[in-house]
Amino acid sequence: MARFNRYAALLPLFVAPALLVAQSRGPVPIEPLLRSDEPRLIALGAWEVIQRQDDSLNPLLIDLAERWDPAHRPELENSDWFDAMTVVLDGLIQRKVQISPAAALAVVHAFPDQAMILITRMDPADAEPILLSLYREGRAGPRKSREQRVLTRIAAMFLARDRPAEIAASMLTDSVAQLAVSVPIATSPGIERCLAGCDPPPPCKPETIDESRTGWPHIFQYALEENEPSIERRSGLLIYAGGDTITWRRVPAEVRRDDCFVPEPLTPQNRHRLLAQMLEVREVDLLWGAQMVLSVGWYSDEQYLGDLEAQIREQEKRLLSTVQAFFAKGLLTRSQFEAVRPRLAVVVFDDRDQQSESNRVLPLPPAQDSRTSCRLGPLI
Repeated sequence: MARFNRYAALLPLFVAPALLVAQSRGPVPIEPLLRSDEPRLIALGAWEVIQRQDDSLNPLLIDLAERWDPAHRPELENSDWFDAMTVVLDGLIQRKVQISPAAALAVVHAFPDQAMILITRMDPADAEPILLSLYREGRAGPRKSREQRVLTRIAAMFLARDRPAEIAASMLTDSVAQLAVSVPIATSPGIERCLAGCDPPPPCKPETIDESRTGWPHIFQYALEENEPSIERRSGLLIYAGGDTITWRRVPAEVRRDDCFVPEPLTPQNRHRLLAQMLEVREVDLLWGAQMVLSVGWYSDEQYLGDLEAQIREQEKRLLSTVQAFFAKGLLTRSQFEAVRPRLAVVVFDDRDQQSESNRVLPLPPAQDSRTSCRLGPLI
């Protein structure tokens, strides 16, 4: 015990000079780290910007983002550069920096969540062309990745709220009203059916934590989440539009997220809500839904076809009334007004007694508008 105390007494004699040397040197300069060719050093520099709350080097962080190669594929190459840029973007977000359009376009597909947060903080005049580009990219083809389709949906939310005239025609053209028609024997009730989004979401999985990287600063990832009910879990609000809330969450990179509230791409349901947002009305005021159900009793083919055609014409009038409302609000040009209309997809289900010999295959009404389709649904 005495020997231990003697060494303890001598310890300040060795520690104090070391502390004096460290204090005399001062903090490590950040700029050489950020200008390094080593991704780990760049990450350390970006982390120091966050820790010291030093905004003098924000332009250098923006420059690093601008020089990110959009063709870079971290899954095929060393992940060090990906992690370094993750810390750089974390620094830009934490310091609330307004980035350049060049930086946003460079990182948006590799780091969509961080990029979308940064885009919303840009000057609106710079952000709008990027949002339009993301929206149009998503419309260009169905084979986009889920991340790209989510970017398209969030861009649509911003444009629907702030610049509805820019996307009104395309949103109407892309919208679909699905009509499920049950055809029972006239004395029997119909059967209600759900055509899309019918299954409950899977239960949330618990989040797990991997080991953090040795020799690296803290690395934080960002997650965009839709209608996340826990306010405590949210780090910030991205947008509220069309009745849906997109928030973001900052979590350590070693956390394996549950992805329980990942935003959906554009669907008939949320596109319908955005149409109401653009008209500044309640969703029910559109007079039609993304999914509708209807029953048409069958006495004979002639009677059934007449009743079904009348119902289809009624739904088409309701769709056109929405187009008229957009035109009256000044969100459509005359040529757009005459050309666009949401599609009507009619699915007819034969719910008659299949044992009856008189029950031939149900006929379908002839098409009168190319934007309306009609097909038979599968038998139960």
